[in-house]
Amino acid sequence: MDHATGRLNADERKAQILRCATKVFAKSNYRVAGIAEIAKEAGISEPTVYKYFPSKKQLFLEILQKVGEVTLRQWQDLAASEPDATSALKKIAKTQFEATISRPELLKVQFQALSESDDEEIRGLLRDNFASYVAFLVETVRLGQSQGRIDQGVDVGAMAWNILAIGFTLNLTSLLELSHELSFEKLEKIGDMLLFAASPATRASSGV
Repeated sequence: MDHATGRLNADERKAQILRCATKVFAKSNYRVAGIAEIAKEAGISEPTVYKYFPSKKQLFLEILQKVGEVTLRQWQDLAASEPDATSALKKIAKTQFEATISRPELLKVQFQALSESDDEEIRGLLRDNFASYVAFLVETVRLGQSQGRIDQGVDVGAMAWNILAIGFTLNLTSLLELSHELSFEKLEKIGDMLLFAASPATRASSGV
């Protein structure tokens, strides 16, 4: 910020527009929300918004890209701080659940994007985001195998998608305010069953 004038610099202004646009999209939806609403939320003119984003669609795409990048980076940082792969997965799940409560607008925008998947650019960006999540989970599951925490015979790709499905369910319960029926603790048990069933000790005891 320019302290002499109190004006935001270009990067700060762009970040402000992204934050305000996320709020507007979350309260409404991609098709209904307009640049005028976003400008009003940010306290700026419509031309100022267009100065940084040539279209509403480009703004929406950048929000989705940022969400994907930030989510993956957070997972990577948490995994780096927790050497045990299964413990890292649990920590990531808990942190992600807390994030959906503190920043529900991000979750709403992602779910809205799924309804716009007929659009090739939106679908492609969502596909890239989810592909990066799965690639990270595959790597983490393989680490768990190397640590002897997850059986070598487990299909790492299938397990990665199963873990992601648990996270999707967790997000859905948060979005629909169903935590009283399906709390994080219950979903954590589902995750434990998945990881426990894939542990060498469990497979040995079952004779598999």
